[in-house]
Amino acid sequence: MEFPLLSDDTIESCAHETLVDFYSWLGRDISMPVQAEVIAEQYLGYDIEVTSEGLFSDPDYLGGIVFDDNVIKINAAAETHEGRYNFTLAHEIGHHVLHRALFLEQQTETQKILCRETGSKPLVEQQADRFAAALLMPESFVRAAFAQLDEGSLPKSAPNTQALRALAGSVLVIGGFSNVSNTAMVNRLIDLRLVSGAKYQTGTPQDFLRKTPSLRWAIKNPLTRAAYKLLRWVRSLTR
Repeated sequence: MEFPLLSDDTIESCAHETLVDFYSWLGRDISMPVQAEVIAEQYLGYDIEVTSEGLFSDPDYLGGIVFDDNVIKINAAAETHEGRYNFTLAHEIGHHVLHRALFLEQQTETQKILCRETGSKPLVEQQADRFAAALLMPESFVRAAFAQLDEGSLPKSAPNTQALRALAGSVLVIGGFSNVSNTAMVNRLIDLRLVSGAKYQTGTPQDFLRKTPSLRWAIKNPLTRAAYKLLRWVRSLTR
């Protein structure tokens, strides 16, 4: 199948419009975290099927969308990682917004599903990934959280992995992105050019840990510090 080249600005705009329409439907202002499940199920009318059968017996296939049946399939392996689960859902929502009409126009009897793989990244998958990032981590919210960081703590350029992940962890806490992985935020900061000289990160078990060893050093807002302490206390009760 052939899909058109979409600019990053176009994809960001589509994700923003989706958020605006969704929160208008809810009758609320946009807030974090974005509820990908509610968008998929209640707003767009998809059934979410978590499965490890068929194609999804392979853990490399994270998710897929069947437009004819209004079904989004999520690999059961992804369900154990909140960040990966939500990003996969948002990715499939991206396919709905960006690719549904063209896919239905070009589909054949043997190709009824668009699938997200961990490895290959054809154009259509790169576009859905960019949409997912913009949907879960809207640019204005990421920039607002980033602006609260202590300037003296920010990496100047080419930060090492530890500094980059600590920075992303701080933005996650400040911005309320509680359902997004550390890796997703690292890559979002790179996309938005808020850090320079850094390489995109790939998924590893540490990507899904919310806590980083140096979260507090980057937060200068006293209210944010208090919120972080409260978050740590709440988490300690659930251990």
